[in-house]
Amino acid sequence: MHYVPESAREFLPEDAGHPASDEETTSFHYQSAPIYLLTAVVGLFLLADVVLGLLADPAWAPYRTVLGFRLALIAAVLGGARILYQTLEGLLEGRIGADLALAIACVAAILLGEYTTAALVVFIALCGESIEGFTVDRAQNAIRRIFNLCPATAHVVRDGEEVDVPVEELVVGDTIVVRPGERIPADGRVIAGRSAVDQSALTGESVPVDKEPGDEVFTGTLNQFGSLTFVAEKVGSQTTLAQVIRLVAEATQRKAPLERTADRLARLFLPVVLAVALLTVLGWRIKTGQWEPGFLPALSVLVVACPCPLILATPSAVMAAMAWLARNGVVVKGSIALERLAHVDLFVFDKTGTLTRGELSLGRIEVFGPIDADELLRVAAIAERQSEHMLARLVVKEAESRGAVLPAPDEFTARPGAGVEARVRSSALGPWADRLWPSSDIPTADRQPHEVQLRVIVGSRRLLESEHVAIPDSIADRLEQFDRDGQSVLLVAVEGQLLGAIGVKDAPREEARDVLNELRQLGIDEIAVLSGDRQAVVSSVARALGLAEVHGELLPIDKAHWIESRTQKGRCVAMVGDGVNDAPAM
Repeated sequence: MHYVPESAREFLPEDAGHPASDEETTSFHYQSAPIYLLTAVVGLFLLADVVLGLLADPAWAPYRTVLGFRLALIAAVLGGARILYQTLEGLLEGRIGADLALAIACVAAILLGEYTTAALVVFIALCGESIEGFTVDRAQNAIRRIFNLCPATAHVVRDGEEVDVPVEELVVGDTIVVRPGERIPADGRVIAGRSAVDQSALTGESVPVDKEPGDEVFTGTLNQFGSLTFVAEKVGSQTTLAQVIRLVAEATQRKAPLERTADRLARLFLPVVLAVALLTVLGWRIKTGQWEPGFLPALSVLVVACPCPLILATPSAVMAAMAWLARNGVVVKGSIALERLAHVDLFVFDKTGTLTRGELSLGRIEVFGPIDADELLRVAAIAERQSEHMLARLVVKEAESRGAVLPAPDEFTARPGAGVEARVRSSALGPWADRLWPSSDIPTADRQPHEVQLRVIVGSRRLLESEHVAIPDSIADRLEQFDRDGQSVLLVAVEGQLLGAIGVKDAPREEARDVLNELRQLGIDEIAVLSGDRQAVVSSVARALGLAEVHGELLPIDKAHWIESRTQKGRCVAMVGDGVNDAPAM
C-alpha cells in the first residue's frame, strides 16, 4: 500500500530531452494529491464521529449517521477499500506484507461493529502513506529539475534570417546559433565561431571545453562566452541528453522488485498474530462454551499487533533522514534506496563535484622568464581582469589574495575558447618590463607619450602557437607534466616571449579521504572512480585519495555498462554522483 513508484515515468519528464512545462515544475505533489485528499476525508469523518459520540446529546445523534450509516463506518470503508484492493492485488502476485495485517484488522473490526477502531486503523495507515508520498514527490521534483537542461527555443537560420523556433520543431540539418550564456538545443557540429562550453552536466569535466569549427556540441551543455553556429545532427529523442534519460528509464524499469523491511517482518509475524487470534477465540470457546465472547478479544489481538507503529514511524524516520540529506545536496528516491545501502559491497564514485569540490583552485606555477611566481600571477591577472571566464576569475582572485595591485589594461580582447589578449603599459607591469622591452624596441604605433604598451597574451598553448609565440622543446616537456598531474594550464606571454605557466585543478574535497576510510572500516572492500573527465585528471585525483581502480573519459552509457557488469557478478553496487552524466549508472 505504500507509495513507492519504481517506474521511470514517475521520476522523469514525459518528453525526454525537452523542457518541462511550468505546470510540471510547480505542481510536483500531483502524484500524491488523491492520497492527501482521501486521508483528509477519512480523518474528518472519524473526527466528527468521535466528537459527536462524546457529546452524548440526543439532539446531535442524527448527525452521526448518513443514510443510516455511522460516519466512522463510512470512513473505514472509504479508506479500507484502498487497503483491501492493494492487499488482494499483492496476494494475487504472491506478495504478503504489512497491508494484509491492516486489511484483516479493518475487516474484522467492521464485521464486529467496531467502526471507530476500523476507521482509526485505516486513518493511521493513510497518514503513513501520505508522509511517504510527500517525501517521494519532493524527490521527484528535485530529479526532474536535474533533467530540465534543454532550452525551450532555438535560434535557427532559415532563408538567411535568424528566427526563434520551439526545439520540438528542429530538424536534422538546421543551422543553429547559440549566444553566450545559452544552452545548446541539439547535438551537432560547429561551423563558425569559437567559445568555451561547460559540458560538466553530461561528461563531468571540471573545466569548460574549447569549441571551434569541426568540434561536436551536445544538447543541454552551456555555451559560455563566444557565439557558436552549428549544424544539427541529432534532435529530439536522438540527442545525447535524451539517450541519457532513456537509459535511466530503462534501468529503472529493469529493477527487480524490492521488499521493504516492514513487509519482510510482516511476513514473519503475521502467521504468529493470526495463530494467537485463533487461539484466543478457541480459549474463550472452551471457557464459556460460546464463540461470541472470544471475538472482541481476538480483534484486540489483531489491532494491537497491527503494524501501525511501523507504518507511521518508518516513513517519518525516512522523511527526516531524506530532508537532512536534501539540505546537504543529496537526493534519495525513496526508503527502498536507503534500505539497500545495508547490502552494498562496492562503492563507485564520480569525480567532479563528488570526490572533488567541483570548484577550480590554483595549482602549480612554472616560471620561464626573469620574474617570480607571484609576479607571473600578477601579469596574468592584469590581462584577465576584464574577463568573465571562470579561469580568469580564479587568477584575479588569487592574485588579489596575495596583495597584488591590478591596474586595468588599456585594451582588452577576449579570444573565446582560447584565452585573452591585452595591451598593458610597461610601467603597470613593473621595472622588469622596461628593462626587457625599452621604448626603442617597440613599434612606433604602440608608443604613447611617456608610456610603452606591451602585448600580453594569456591562454591555451594553441592560442600562443597561433600568435607565433615560440615554445622550446624543454618547456614543452614541463608543460606535459601539468597534464600528467591532472591540471589545466594557462600560458602567459609578453611581446611574444613565454614567461610562464599557471596550473589550475579541481582539488579533492577535504573530507573525501576520511569518507573513503570510513567506508573501508565498514567492510567495503572495493571502491572505484568512474568519470567523464580526462584520464590524467581522474588518475591524479585518485592517487591523492589512495584509490587504485580508476576509469576516465567514460560516457554515461559506459558508466552504466561498467556497473551492470559488476552486478551480474553478484556485487551490490552503490553509485555516488551529482550530475545528469551519472544518472544512467545510478
